[in-house]
Amino acid sequence: MTNLATEKQFDFDDLHPSPDKRSENEHDIEKSTSTVEEILQQVQRELCLIKLCWPDVSIMTENLYVRSLPNTYRCVSDKERLLLWYAENFRRQFYAKYVNRRPLLLACENECRVQKFVSTSIRRSTLPYPELYTWRGCVQFISDNIEYQPLAEVFIMVTYDLLKQDCRQGNTEELKNNYNII
Repeated sequence: MTNLATEKQFDFDDLHPSPDKRSENEHDIEKSTSTVEEILQQVQRELCLIKLCWPDVSIMTENLYVRSLPNTYRCVSDKERLLLWYAENFRRQFYAKYVNRRPLLLACENECRVQKFVSTSIRRSTLPYPELYTWRGCVQFISDNIEYQPLAEVFIMVTYDLLKQDCRQGNTEELKNNYNII
């Protein structure tokens, strides 16, 4: 019985080893995991970098597909260069101010391996109707402005003449088409 008890204790110790008894493999795995995470963070930072040197693209070295694309795909205009300078300046300021945030993707390479600005903007959009800011306000707005009329004959298709009318009442099909509701 004592051997069985010691075996059970041994198995239990193997399942939950103390930090001192960790094997070298576990330390290697943790090290490699942290190394992989560092590499991924470095790659992510490099992907968001904006290259501020623009080599001339030779048409002779390009393949047939790249030659078929317009010049705007293969070359960077002076305006685009200025825009990329501004974007890189903004990226540096953003990174300095918000170190813990994900880097911004402001420019990326196109099919011709030429870096182009990615036109994005995040702007706060406010509706001119403050009652639409809440779901209750939306419900109230819809109930005040739309009057639902069920179909008289459910199996008959709605005619085009009814759909052209600009009215604030009708069945679901008419209202959907009048107000472009999907």
